[in-house]
Amino acid sequence: MTNTLADIDDARIFASNYTYHPPALQQQVVFQTSTPHSELPTKESSKMCNKANSNPNRVVLPTNVTPSHYTLTITPDLKEFTFGGYVEIDLTIHEATKTVQVNTKDLTLKSTEIQINGNAFQPVSTSFDDHRDTTTFTFDSELPTGAAVLRINYDGILSDKMAGFYRSSYKDAEGNTKYMGVTQFEATDARRAFPCWDEPAAKATYSIKLVVPTELVALSNMPVSEITMVEPEQKTVHFEKTPIMSTYLVAWAVGEFEYIETTTTKLEKPVTCRVYTLPGLSEQGRFALEITPKVLEYFSEIFGTAYPLPKLDHLAVPDFDAGAMENWGLVTYRTVALLFDEKTSDLRFKEQVAVTVAHEIAHQWFGNLVTMEWWDHLWLNEGFATWVGTLAVDHLFPKWDTWSTFVVDDMQRGVGLDSLRSSHPIEVPVADPHEIHQIFDAISYSKGASVIRMLSNWLTVDVFLAGIRRYLKKHAYENATTDDLWNALSEESKVDVREFMNTWTRVIGVPILNVTEADGIVTVEQHRFLSTNDVKPEEDETIWWVPLGVSPKPASITDPNQTLKTRSLSFEVSEGAYLLNKDYSGVFRTNYPPSAIGRIGKAILEGSDLVGLSDRAGLVADIASLSKSGHTATSNFLDLVQYYKNEETYVVWDLLAGRIGEISSIFTENERITQGIKHFQRNLVDRMVQKLGWEFPEGEDYLTSRLRNVILRSAGRAGHEATVAEAKRRFALFVSDPSHDSILHPSIRQTAFEIVLSQGGEEEFRHVLKYFHAAPKQDQQDIFYVLAGLSANPASRRPTWEWVKANWATLSERYKSSMSILGACVKYPLSQSSDVTLIKEVKEFFTDKDTKDFQRALDQAIEGLDVNSAWVQREQEGLSEWLSANQH
Repeated sequence: MTNTLADIDDARIFASNYTYHPPALQQQVVFQTSTPHSELPTKESSKMCNKANSNPNRVVLPTNVTPSHYTLTITPDLKEFTFGGYVEIDLTIHEATKTVQVNTKDLTLKSTEIQINGNAFQPVSTSFDDHRDTTTFTFDSELPTGAAVLRINYDGILSDKMAGFYRSSYKDAEGNTKYMGVTQFEATDARRAFPCWDEPAAKATYSIKLVVPTELVALSNMPVSEITMVEPEQKTVHFEKTPIMSTYLVAWAVGEFEYIETTTTKLEKPVTCRVYTLPGLSEQGRFALEITPKVLEYFSEIFGTAYPLPKLDHLAVPDFDAGAMENWGLVTYRTVALLFDEKTSDLRFKEQVAVTVAHEIAHQWFGNLVTMEWWDHLWLNEGFATWVGTLAVDHLFPKWDTWSTFVVDDMQRGVGLDSLRSSHPIEVPVADPHEIHQIFDAISYSKGASVIRMLSNWLTVDVFLAGIRRYLKKHAYENATTDDLWNALSEESKVDVREFMNTWTRVIGVPILNVTEADGIVTVEQHRFLSTNDVKPEEDETIWWVPLGVSPKPASITDPNQTLKTRSLSFEVSEGAYLLNKDYSGVFRTNYPPSAIGRIGKAILEGSDLVGLSDRAGLVADIASLSKSGHTATSNFLDLVQYYKNEETYVVWDLLAGRIGEISSIFTENERITQGIKHFQRNLVDRMVQKLGWEFPEGEDYLTSRLRNVILRSAGRAGHEATVAEAKRRFALFVSDPSHDSILHPSIRQTAFEIVLSQGGEEEFRHVLKYFHAAPKQDQQDIFYVLAGLSANPASRRPTWEWVKANWATLSERYKSSMSILGACVKYPLSQSSDVTLIKEVKEFFTDKDTKDFQRALDQAIEGLDVNSAWVQREQEGLSEWLSANQH
């Protein structure tokens, strides 16, 4: 699953053999059914996972009864927002028992029976546990061991909560509200759609039937096997039997869909690839469609295992909680993560689509074929998919500098969150399913991907992928743990990977390497890095194995991997600049002395090969973070920035603009600093504003187009006079005549709106609001974009927080099934505030409220406020003096 809250900000199109199918033709095509894929493994042909339960406090179902196959019939009513369900579950009763327990939530059970050896048994009582989401059937006598079939007839609700089997609304071409039905089961919401053993290790096969209106399209994990008519208005769509899989990967959808199609060309068994959309949008799925077979073929090659299903569908969903969900064979997406219009879309969404599609396709192996044994190992799914998805995008689009973008996006998100006390280890014990959604965050995704990148570079990528092939082959169609991965990598590399990785995955936090120099000798000393810069002795006991990555490589370090395994290490360096963490593959902060930064800065200014793109970006990230935490002065960061006056790359400028903008945002209450930083920004970007301008030349490379928006946005926010004037001129033309649409390229349209609104009044606001209402948009899934935008505006931060408090009852009810969004409602309004009085206010507001489902987000919001306020109090005087001394 792609985590929207760790939003990817932002590929060339390969020619492919695609075919467009309008809805009417699609309906004809489904009757041309495919041959059943009986070769796909089922439970009978696969070994079941029997991993030891490492946490006795887990809230799980009893293991005396287990499922092997579900036959499921679903009949949705998109007018009454309900659905009927009937499930037959093939069971094995391992121990004679009077009770059978399943997971259910918000289902109304109408009838239940168990059939054993031709005899039917009805429960004498049925009890429900709302906290554990279980239903227990009790029988008057013991059910014998052996095979059995559990049959349940039930009803459910098609809610709008973006969980389980739910409804999503949209407007048709005439402005009428329409609905589609779609599933979202990860982590524990399959139980909202059918009674089941809703745990990753309780794998089974599935035969699914959907009874739907004749005019609608029905989709599921597998291809359609046949369609039978129930009556003129309804049809029953039968899908092929699935391979053995976990409940959270089961999926289906019903709606007015059209699609475009292509097929892989390099696989032994061709895979049909489709992008499904609402009517009129399928052409926007072309880019996603064209990269899909390329990614499938690439992963089949590097994983040594072909994609095992006969088809892979992508479906764009108007209302969607996550960024995307890797349901086997039917991947669902929030619209902006799948669709891209070459003429009207901001270019940053092109890379977002590529990265998201690659991430979800990676899950088809890592997560679907081999599944985590329990949610403790969520990072196995998400961290790996993030890393290998980036690997695939870099393979397809080598000119995009994807790994450098990874350094400034994913790595910084992961390290940033892990520098808080309220973080958690990558491998975090999960007992109660209510805790699961709180770890779908930058630790599981971004830090997880970062340590995998570090490990793959430490072992070499070739050796690492050979270990991955060993892992996938051994555990295919089963469940696995983190230790299983380490075992496979250790067997392949002949190195004890577990010894290297345990501190990175099982211990909270990341290290900071403090660097000192004396007489040509450099000493590095590792400690835990906290943004509050107040590590206690008991928090600083971990010794990480740290790949130092010193360049040029010192002769005195004999280990080819330069692995620091002790608290400190000294080595000689030659004269001139040297770097630690070359190419920024190590997951740590480096705290250089000013003398070393000066030499590195000179190397940057001179264009030395020593300091590559990732190094220049990573250095900005490190020093900016260390100035915020108080490990160095913020003026030292601004001194460093001046060495970048010749910089012309998108990746570095995006980071520079963001970190300088953060200073202006956090110190906004100090007018002297605010105006001084804006002057500093204007001077910094002036050369690039003149170089890039506002036009997008035909054939311009992708990264230059991305860079233009970064420069203009930074210039506009700093009040750069020429930029503001040009934004106003172009905006006036844009709103005065529809034929002037091209005057604001889609990639700078948002920036122009922002500049004009910040400088204008009610008239400009009404023009932008009119454009907003006319543009295609999503609804509740995107509330955190609004909150994040409001929090970036100093004038609206406090009112936004007051609005959240005043509407808390509504928000908590609306998002009770989407706790990650509720957590964002807490964090985002506070994220850029430095008002220390808010800490007490926030704590008091939540004193009498149930916060267990978003406690991590709340703790992180409070800790972030503490970090920001301490930064302002510590640095106001010194920063003012530096700005004055440098005539800003």
